[in-house]
Amino acid sequence: MSDAENIEVPARTRIPYWRLVADQAGITPEVQNYKYDGSGTEEDPYRVKWIPNDPRNPMTFSLVKKWFITMTVALTTLAVALVSSAYTGGIREIIMEFHISQEVATLGVSLFVLGFAIGPLLWAPLSEMFGRQYLFIGTYAALTAFNSGCAGAQNAQTLIVLRFFAGAFGSSPLTNAGGTIADMFPASQRGLAMDCFVARGAENYVPGI
Repeated sequence: MSDAENIEVPARTRIPYWRLVADQAGITPEVQNYKYDGSGTEEDPYRVKWIPNDPRNPMTFSLVKKWFITMTVALTTLAVALVSSAYTGGIREIIMEFHISQEVATLGVSLFVLGFAIGPLLWAPLSEMFGRQYLFIGTYAALTAFNSGCAGAQNAQTLIVLRFFAGAFGSSPLTNAGGTIADMFPASQRGLAMDCFVARGAENYVPGI
């Protein structure tokens, strides 16, 4: 009998959904007591890996849950893309309201897209350090807040600056959606999920124009 056959596979533990959302660690007794490879010394450290049947392993999520999460990140990307281009639909009214030139008004789009370039420099590494869940929630809340500020802006300067920060925080779904899908699907199944996500992204900009 091989060593792989001698490994005892722990029973799968069900974790309440609220705990999956609130507790990033999610350490179960099975995870804590599992016999990991290595001895824990500097010369032979423990090999950190998912244990069999770990409920926190996204690769073991049900197919329904995987596709639900995939569609959710696709919709968040859709919303951000709509915010980026919907601004142009009211640019004439913005020019009249704030008495500015078209070039200045267009900065609301330009700086939003500039935020797309700067934001990922933070959100990509932070998602690897602290997890994607908290980052998605925090940056999307900030995007909502900055968009609300844009709606109540009293002058062009405020509007343009808030648009930049909205773009920077709104770039989080664009940056981390692909990583989220890669976390859940093995390479052999990832193509279909990415195709559906990209197909959703291809139609994002049309409704906002």
